[in-house]
Amino acid sequence: MTVWIYHERQQAALCGQHALNNLLQRYQFDVEQLADIARNLDKQEFDIIIAASGRDSKDYRDRLNEGSGNVDASGNFSIEVLRAALIPNDLTLVSVAGEHVRDSEVDLTVRTGFILNRHNHWFTIRLVNDVFWKLDSMKERPERISHFALAAEVSAFLAAGYCVFTCLDAKGLNSGVLPPPPREDWELERGRPEFWWNEEDLKNGRGDSGRAKVDTWRNVGAGMRLDGGATGGRAEVVDVDAGVGEDAALQRALLASVAETTGARVVDRRTLEGMSEEEQMRLAIEASMASEGGVEEGGVEREEEEVVGEEPEDGAEGVVKLQLRLPNNKKTIRRFLLGDRVSKVYAFVKSKCDGRGKTLELRAGFPPKDIKEMIGMTIGDAGLAGESLNGRWI
Repeated sequence: MTVWIYHERQQAALCGQHALNNLLQRYQFDVEQLADIARNLDKQEFDIIIAASGRDSKDYRDRLNEGSGNVDASGNFSIEVLRAALIPNDLTLVSVAGEHVRDSEVDLTVRTGFILNRHNHWFTIRLVNDVFWKLDSMKERPERISHFALAAEVSAFLAAGYCVFTCLDAKGLNSGVLPPPPREDWELERGRPEFWWNEEDLKNGRGDSGRAKVDTWRNVGAGMRLDGGATGGRAEVVDVDAGVGEDAALQRALLASVAETTGARVVDRRTLEGMSEEEQMRLAIEASMASEGGVEEGGVEREEEEVVGEEPEDGAEGVVKLQLRLPNNKKTIRRFLLGDRVSKVYAFVKSKCDGRGKTLELRAGFPPKDIKEMIGMTIGDAGLAGESLNGRWI
């Protein structure tokens, strides 16, 4: 029986839409639906400000002038929009960093899907017919990832500064039940013909997409950086002549490990030439089992005593980014360590704007929830890596 894999290609900056549809293996969301969700989220944020300060307040005017925090003019959507879109499917997205992905106790292969983000580009890793596929709308075709290489691949993405979210059920407890791949021809009407790929052809490295030989979106569009700038100064992996098949995913993870170890600016497949199988295996295991690091033990300090300290370097081990809307309605992105306590986030926000004796409230997720009960936890344990947080004085 033929198994088909759905792989949308990039249009404008709609990678969030493509990542969701690729996760669900069907054309379920369009830009209008996601824009409606973004508007509803913006309205909730406005309601919080109105309840706290009123419509005539400076906070309200500043927020109004800032525009949407959940979608930009190009169609780039926030993680909150993606989460809200999945609610009718009884699914949610939870940060992998909070699950101690680099510990041997976590078996990522029991997960059915992941959504990843870096510099505002979203893409998907999805289990289809007991095989993991990387479904990146910037890539021409799906790329196979073996079960053995999955942990190394995800660890390499985390080390490179990606935010990785796993798809769980609505309660966030178990792996999400995703729609099965189509097995009947009529089911292929759920997506555009040129986006369907024959699984057997992909495994054997054959042909273009299975239902249309011309991909109308080939090389169209690009993802967008969150800050609008160019790529940072850390090592970049260039996968030269990657080909297809499950070995490609493992070699990408190995290359990432080489880049991380040597500090090389650019590495490619030729970097692995001359390495023994034992050396390559060691690199794969190191990438898979790398420690989260920086997790403090012992008692929890009082929030007032937390020292913000210097911002960790971009790309350093265990570094994550949080997008913060401060109580003065200004937005900022700040790097923290997975092992930093949530209290440090509170301390950072307080250092940026004077509350004049008021209590700081931080909310995250959808619907937004107060995170004060997490204040003694690490950012990793609290599952806040890559999150957007909204702050206000109460």
